[in-house]
Amino acid sequence: MIPASILSTIDEYDIEFEENHVKVDVLDSVELINSRINDRWRPKPQAKEPVVVGLDLHASKNRRGNRSANSLLVLCIDAYCLVVQLKYVDKIPDNLKKFLGDRNTCFVGVDVDRKLSGGVPPPLDPLVCKTAVELSLLAARINKDPSYCNSDLKALAAEYKVSYKPPASGGCCGGRINYDARVFWKDEVKALVHDAYFCYNIAQKLVRRGDEVPVV
Repeated sequence: MIPASILSTIDEYDIEFEENHVKVDVLDSVELINSRINDRWRPKPQAKEPVVVGLDLHASKNRRGNRSANSLLVLCIDAYCLVVQLKYVDKIPDNLKKFLGDRNTCFVGVDVDRKLSGGVPPPLDPLVCKTAVELSLLAARINKDPSYCNSDLKALAAEYKVSYKPPASGGCCGGRINYDARVFWKDEVKALVHDAYFCYNIAQKLVRRGDEVPVV
């Protein structure tokens, strides 16, 4: 195992979305995951805006073409994303459990219920996130307009003036991304965090129009 002191300096990627630079950590170290969450996402008692987090999960498919347990958990806030390699941690980090269980935080994604129900590799404890919500549903609730329930990420990005480009298809050299890999190419990491990053940015603009998300 590579020591955490070395991993902390080599597992960060610098990704660009248009002119925005996003730092991404891809981690399989419980120690570093706990540290990143504590350092970057510690609750701020004086915060006045709703706390919103972009969330996504990725799973490989088995030989029958069915979705396996989730291999990767993606969380995004501001210009930082954390990718947790669930397949390679020996337990769900305590700070991650607490973060996902914070009822004052709204975790926003696409197809989140189905993805969360996919489970995690054994023998890890299940991921519990009671405040995960579909981005389109959040838009419908805040705008009080059911038609938003049918809106996809691209449509919502256009309405809320978030510069959006679809993720590049496939992994390195046009192949499918192997979500069980230990190391990813930079372009693959950009694809991994794509939906969570844009869900966060769109949700931030959404919640400023309404009060559906609890305020810390």
